Amino acid sequence: MGTFTITSSTTNNSFSYEDTNVTVQGSYTLDATTNTLQNVSGSAYKAQDGAQGDYIGNFNGYMRDGEIRYSISEMSRRNANLVWDAIDEIEANILGTNNGEE
Repeated sequence: MGTFTITSSTTNNSFSYEDTNVTVQGSYTLDATTNTLQNVSGSAYKAQDGAQGDYIGNFNGYMRDGEIRYSISEMSRRNANLVWDAIDEIEANILGTNNGEE
């Protein structure tokens, strides 16, 4: 009889994030064995009266050397600042460092 070994396992999660400036639709992957983040990605849109507005851009983050390294698509500096603010909140929720305050 052969040996069957699971060598890796991941958990894929989808999320949505919204604040007064942007909405983000995204996903992230955790290593199921260690519960550590492997990657996160999202598409950002302008918030428009509680709805998804015009597309701003996207971002991708990968865990490297104990921190998340990001790349973001081309966008204006103003929009990039809004997206970075959203990433800060998203990251806190994914990593479990959000203390529940808005």
